[in-house]
Amino acid sequence: MIRDIFREAWSTVRAQWMRSLLTLSGIAWGIVAVVLLMAYGNGFHTALEIGMRRAFNTGTLLIYNGQTSLQAGGERAGRRIRLRESDIPPLRELGTIRAVSPEYIRTLLLGYGSLQTNALVRGVAPEYEFMRSQTIERGRFLNDEDVATQRRVVFLGSEIAHKLFGNRPAVGELVRVRGISFEVIGVMTPKMALSNYYSPDRQSVFIPYSTVRHLWQQEYVDNLVVQTLSPAVHDQAIRQIRATLAERHHFPAEDERAIQVEDSVESMQMIGAITGGLQFILTIIGAMTLMIGGIGVMNIMLVSVTERTREIGVRKALGARRGSILLQILFEALIITLGGGAVGLLLSQGIVSGVGRLPLMARLLDDPTGLTDIQLVLSGEVAGTALAILLLIGVLSGLWPAWRAARTDPIESLRYE
Repeated sequence: MIRDIFREAWSTVRAQWMRSLLTLSGIAWGIVAVVLLMAYGNGFHTALEIGMRRAFNTGTLLIYNGQTSLQAGGERAGRRIRLRESDIPPLRELGTIRAVSPEYIRTLLLGYGSLQTNALVRGVAPEYEFMRSQTIERGRFLNDEDVATQRRVVFLGSEIAHKLFGNRPAVGELVRVRGISFEVIGVMTPKMALSNYYSPDRQSVFIPYSTVRHLWQQEYVDNLVVQTLSPAVHDQAIRQIRATLAERHHFPAEDERAIQVEDSVESMQMIGAITGGLQFILTIIGAMTLMIGGIGVMNIMLVSVTERTREIGVRKALGARRGSILLQILFEALIITLGGGAVGLLLSQGIVSGVGRLPLMARLLDDPTGLTDIQLVLSGEVAGTALAILLLIGVLSGLWPAWRAARTDPIESLRYE
């Protein structure tokens, strides 16, 4: 029975092919709008996520010196808290911490031959490489032996290497850092990061933290870089870090201003919330565009029902049930909407393939690799969401005409001219 009703609905749509084609084109345009807006929202989210992950590996924290805001142990509020290397071993003993690195920060003059440039010098530990998602183009990063022997070695950011060496190999050469010779052991791959502090990594150079302490007698670290063991213990790790440092520096653990914690996980969640809201708004805008096509389908179906009033009356007089008439009108509406959806998806795939990448984010974030371009992709999730919206609109647009046809009085229908 359902098959017969469907065949009859298909025959009706084919008989009114011009009207059906025009209505179908409105649905197709609506689907294109939905798909492109959703694909753009997904691409925007992915670009921001890549940018953030290239700045910090999963679970990375930055811990800065702060100032107390609460009184404790008879000491006044407003006391400065300054972290030292001696704070690191107790943190490493925590079962929720994977790695810890001190970070000394200084802007110093670098030189090679007659060329000179200012750069941010970062004194760090070998663990810093994976915590800050450093990628190596040539050579290597710092290792434990460099730290243990206080070697005068340097790992160059890509922009600094280009300024000093151009296209020449830098590894093995000697550069001057504040007049002291350092051997270049590696060069960073050009790196874009959504979140930078002090200066972008490509404009920085990295030396062993023990060398900084020995050469420049720096007592306090500028910040600590910490990576938690896993997402499951991330929040617990932050509480333990605060408690450990609070005990060592004599301030209440609940005093959040005593030390400042910048959480990459929290930043990722914030990005997810922002882009999720944007995706929702874009989906709503696309759905509203598609609803215009759905209103067109409803209008056409109402006209069709009105034109076939006598036909419907005859069918009902011969014993046709309300359900079969309702299903036929619904099937006609769904054939038009699903046909428009199929055409719209094909058009969307062609547009997405033709456009490919949009360079907005890469230019905005100064990404030389282009990995943070907005990539339009017609994913299964996007197509599935568009199809679900389409089915809903198809049913809603055909429901009123179908109900009207099913409720038609056969006697009045036979009198209709």
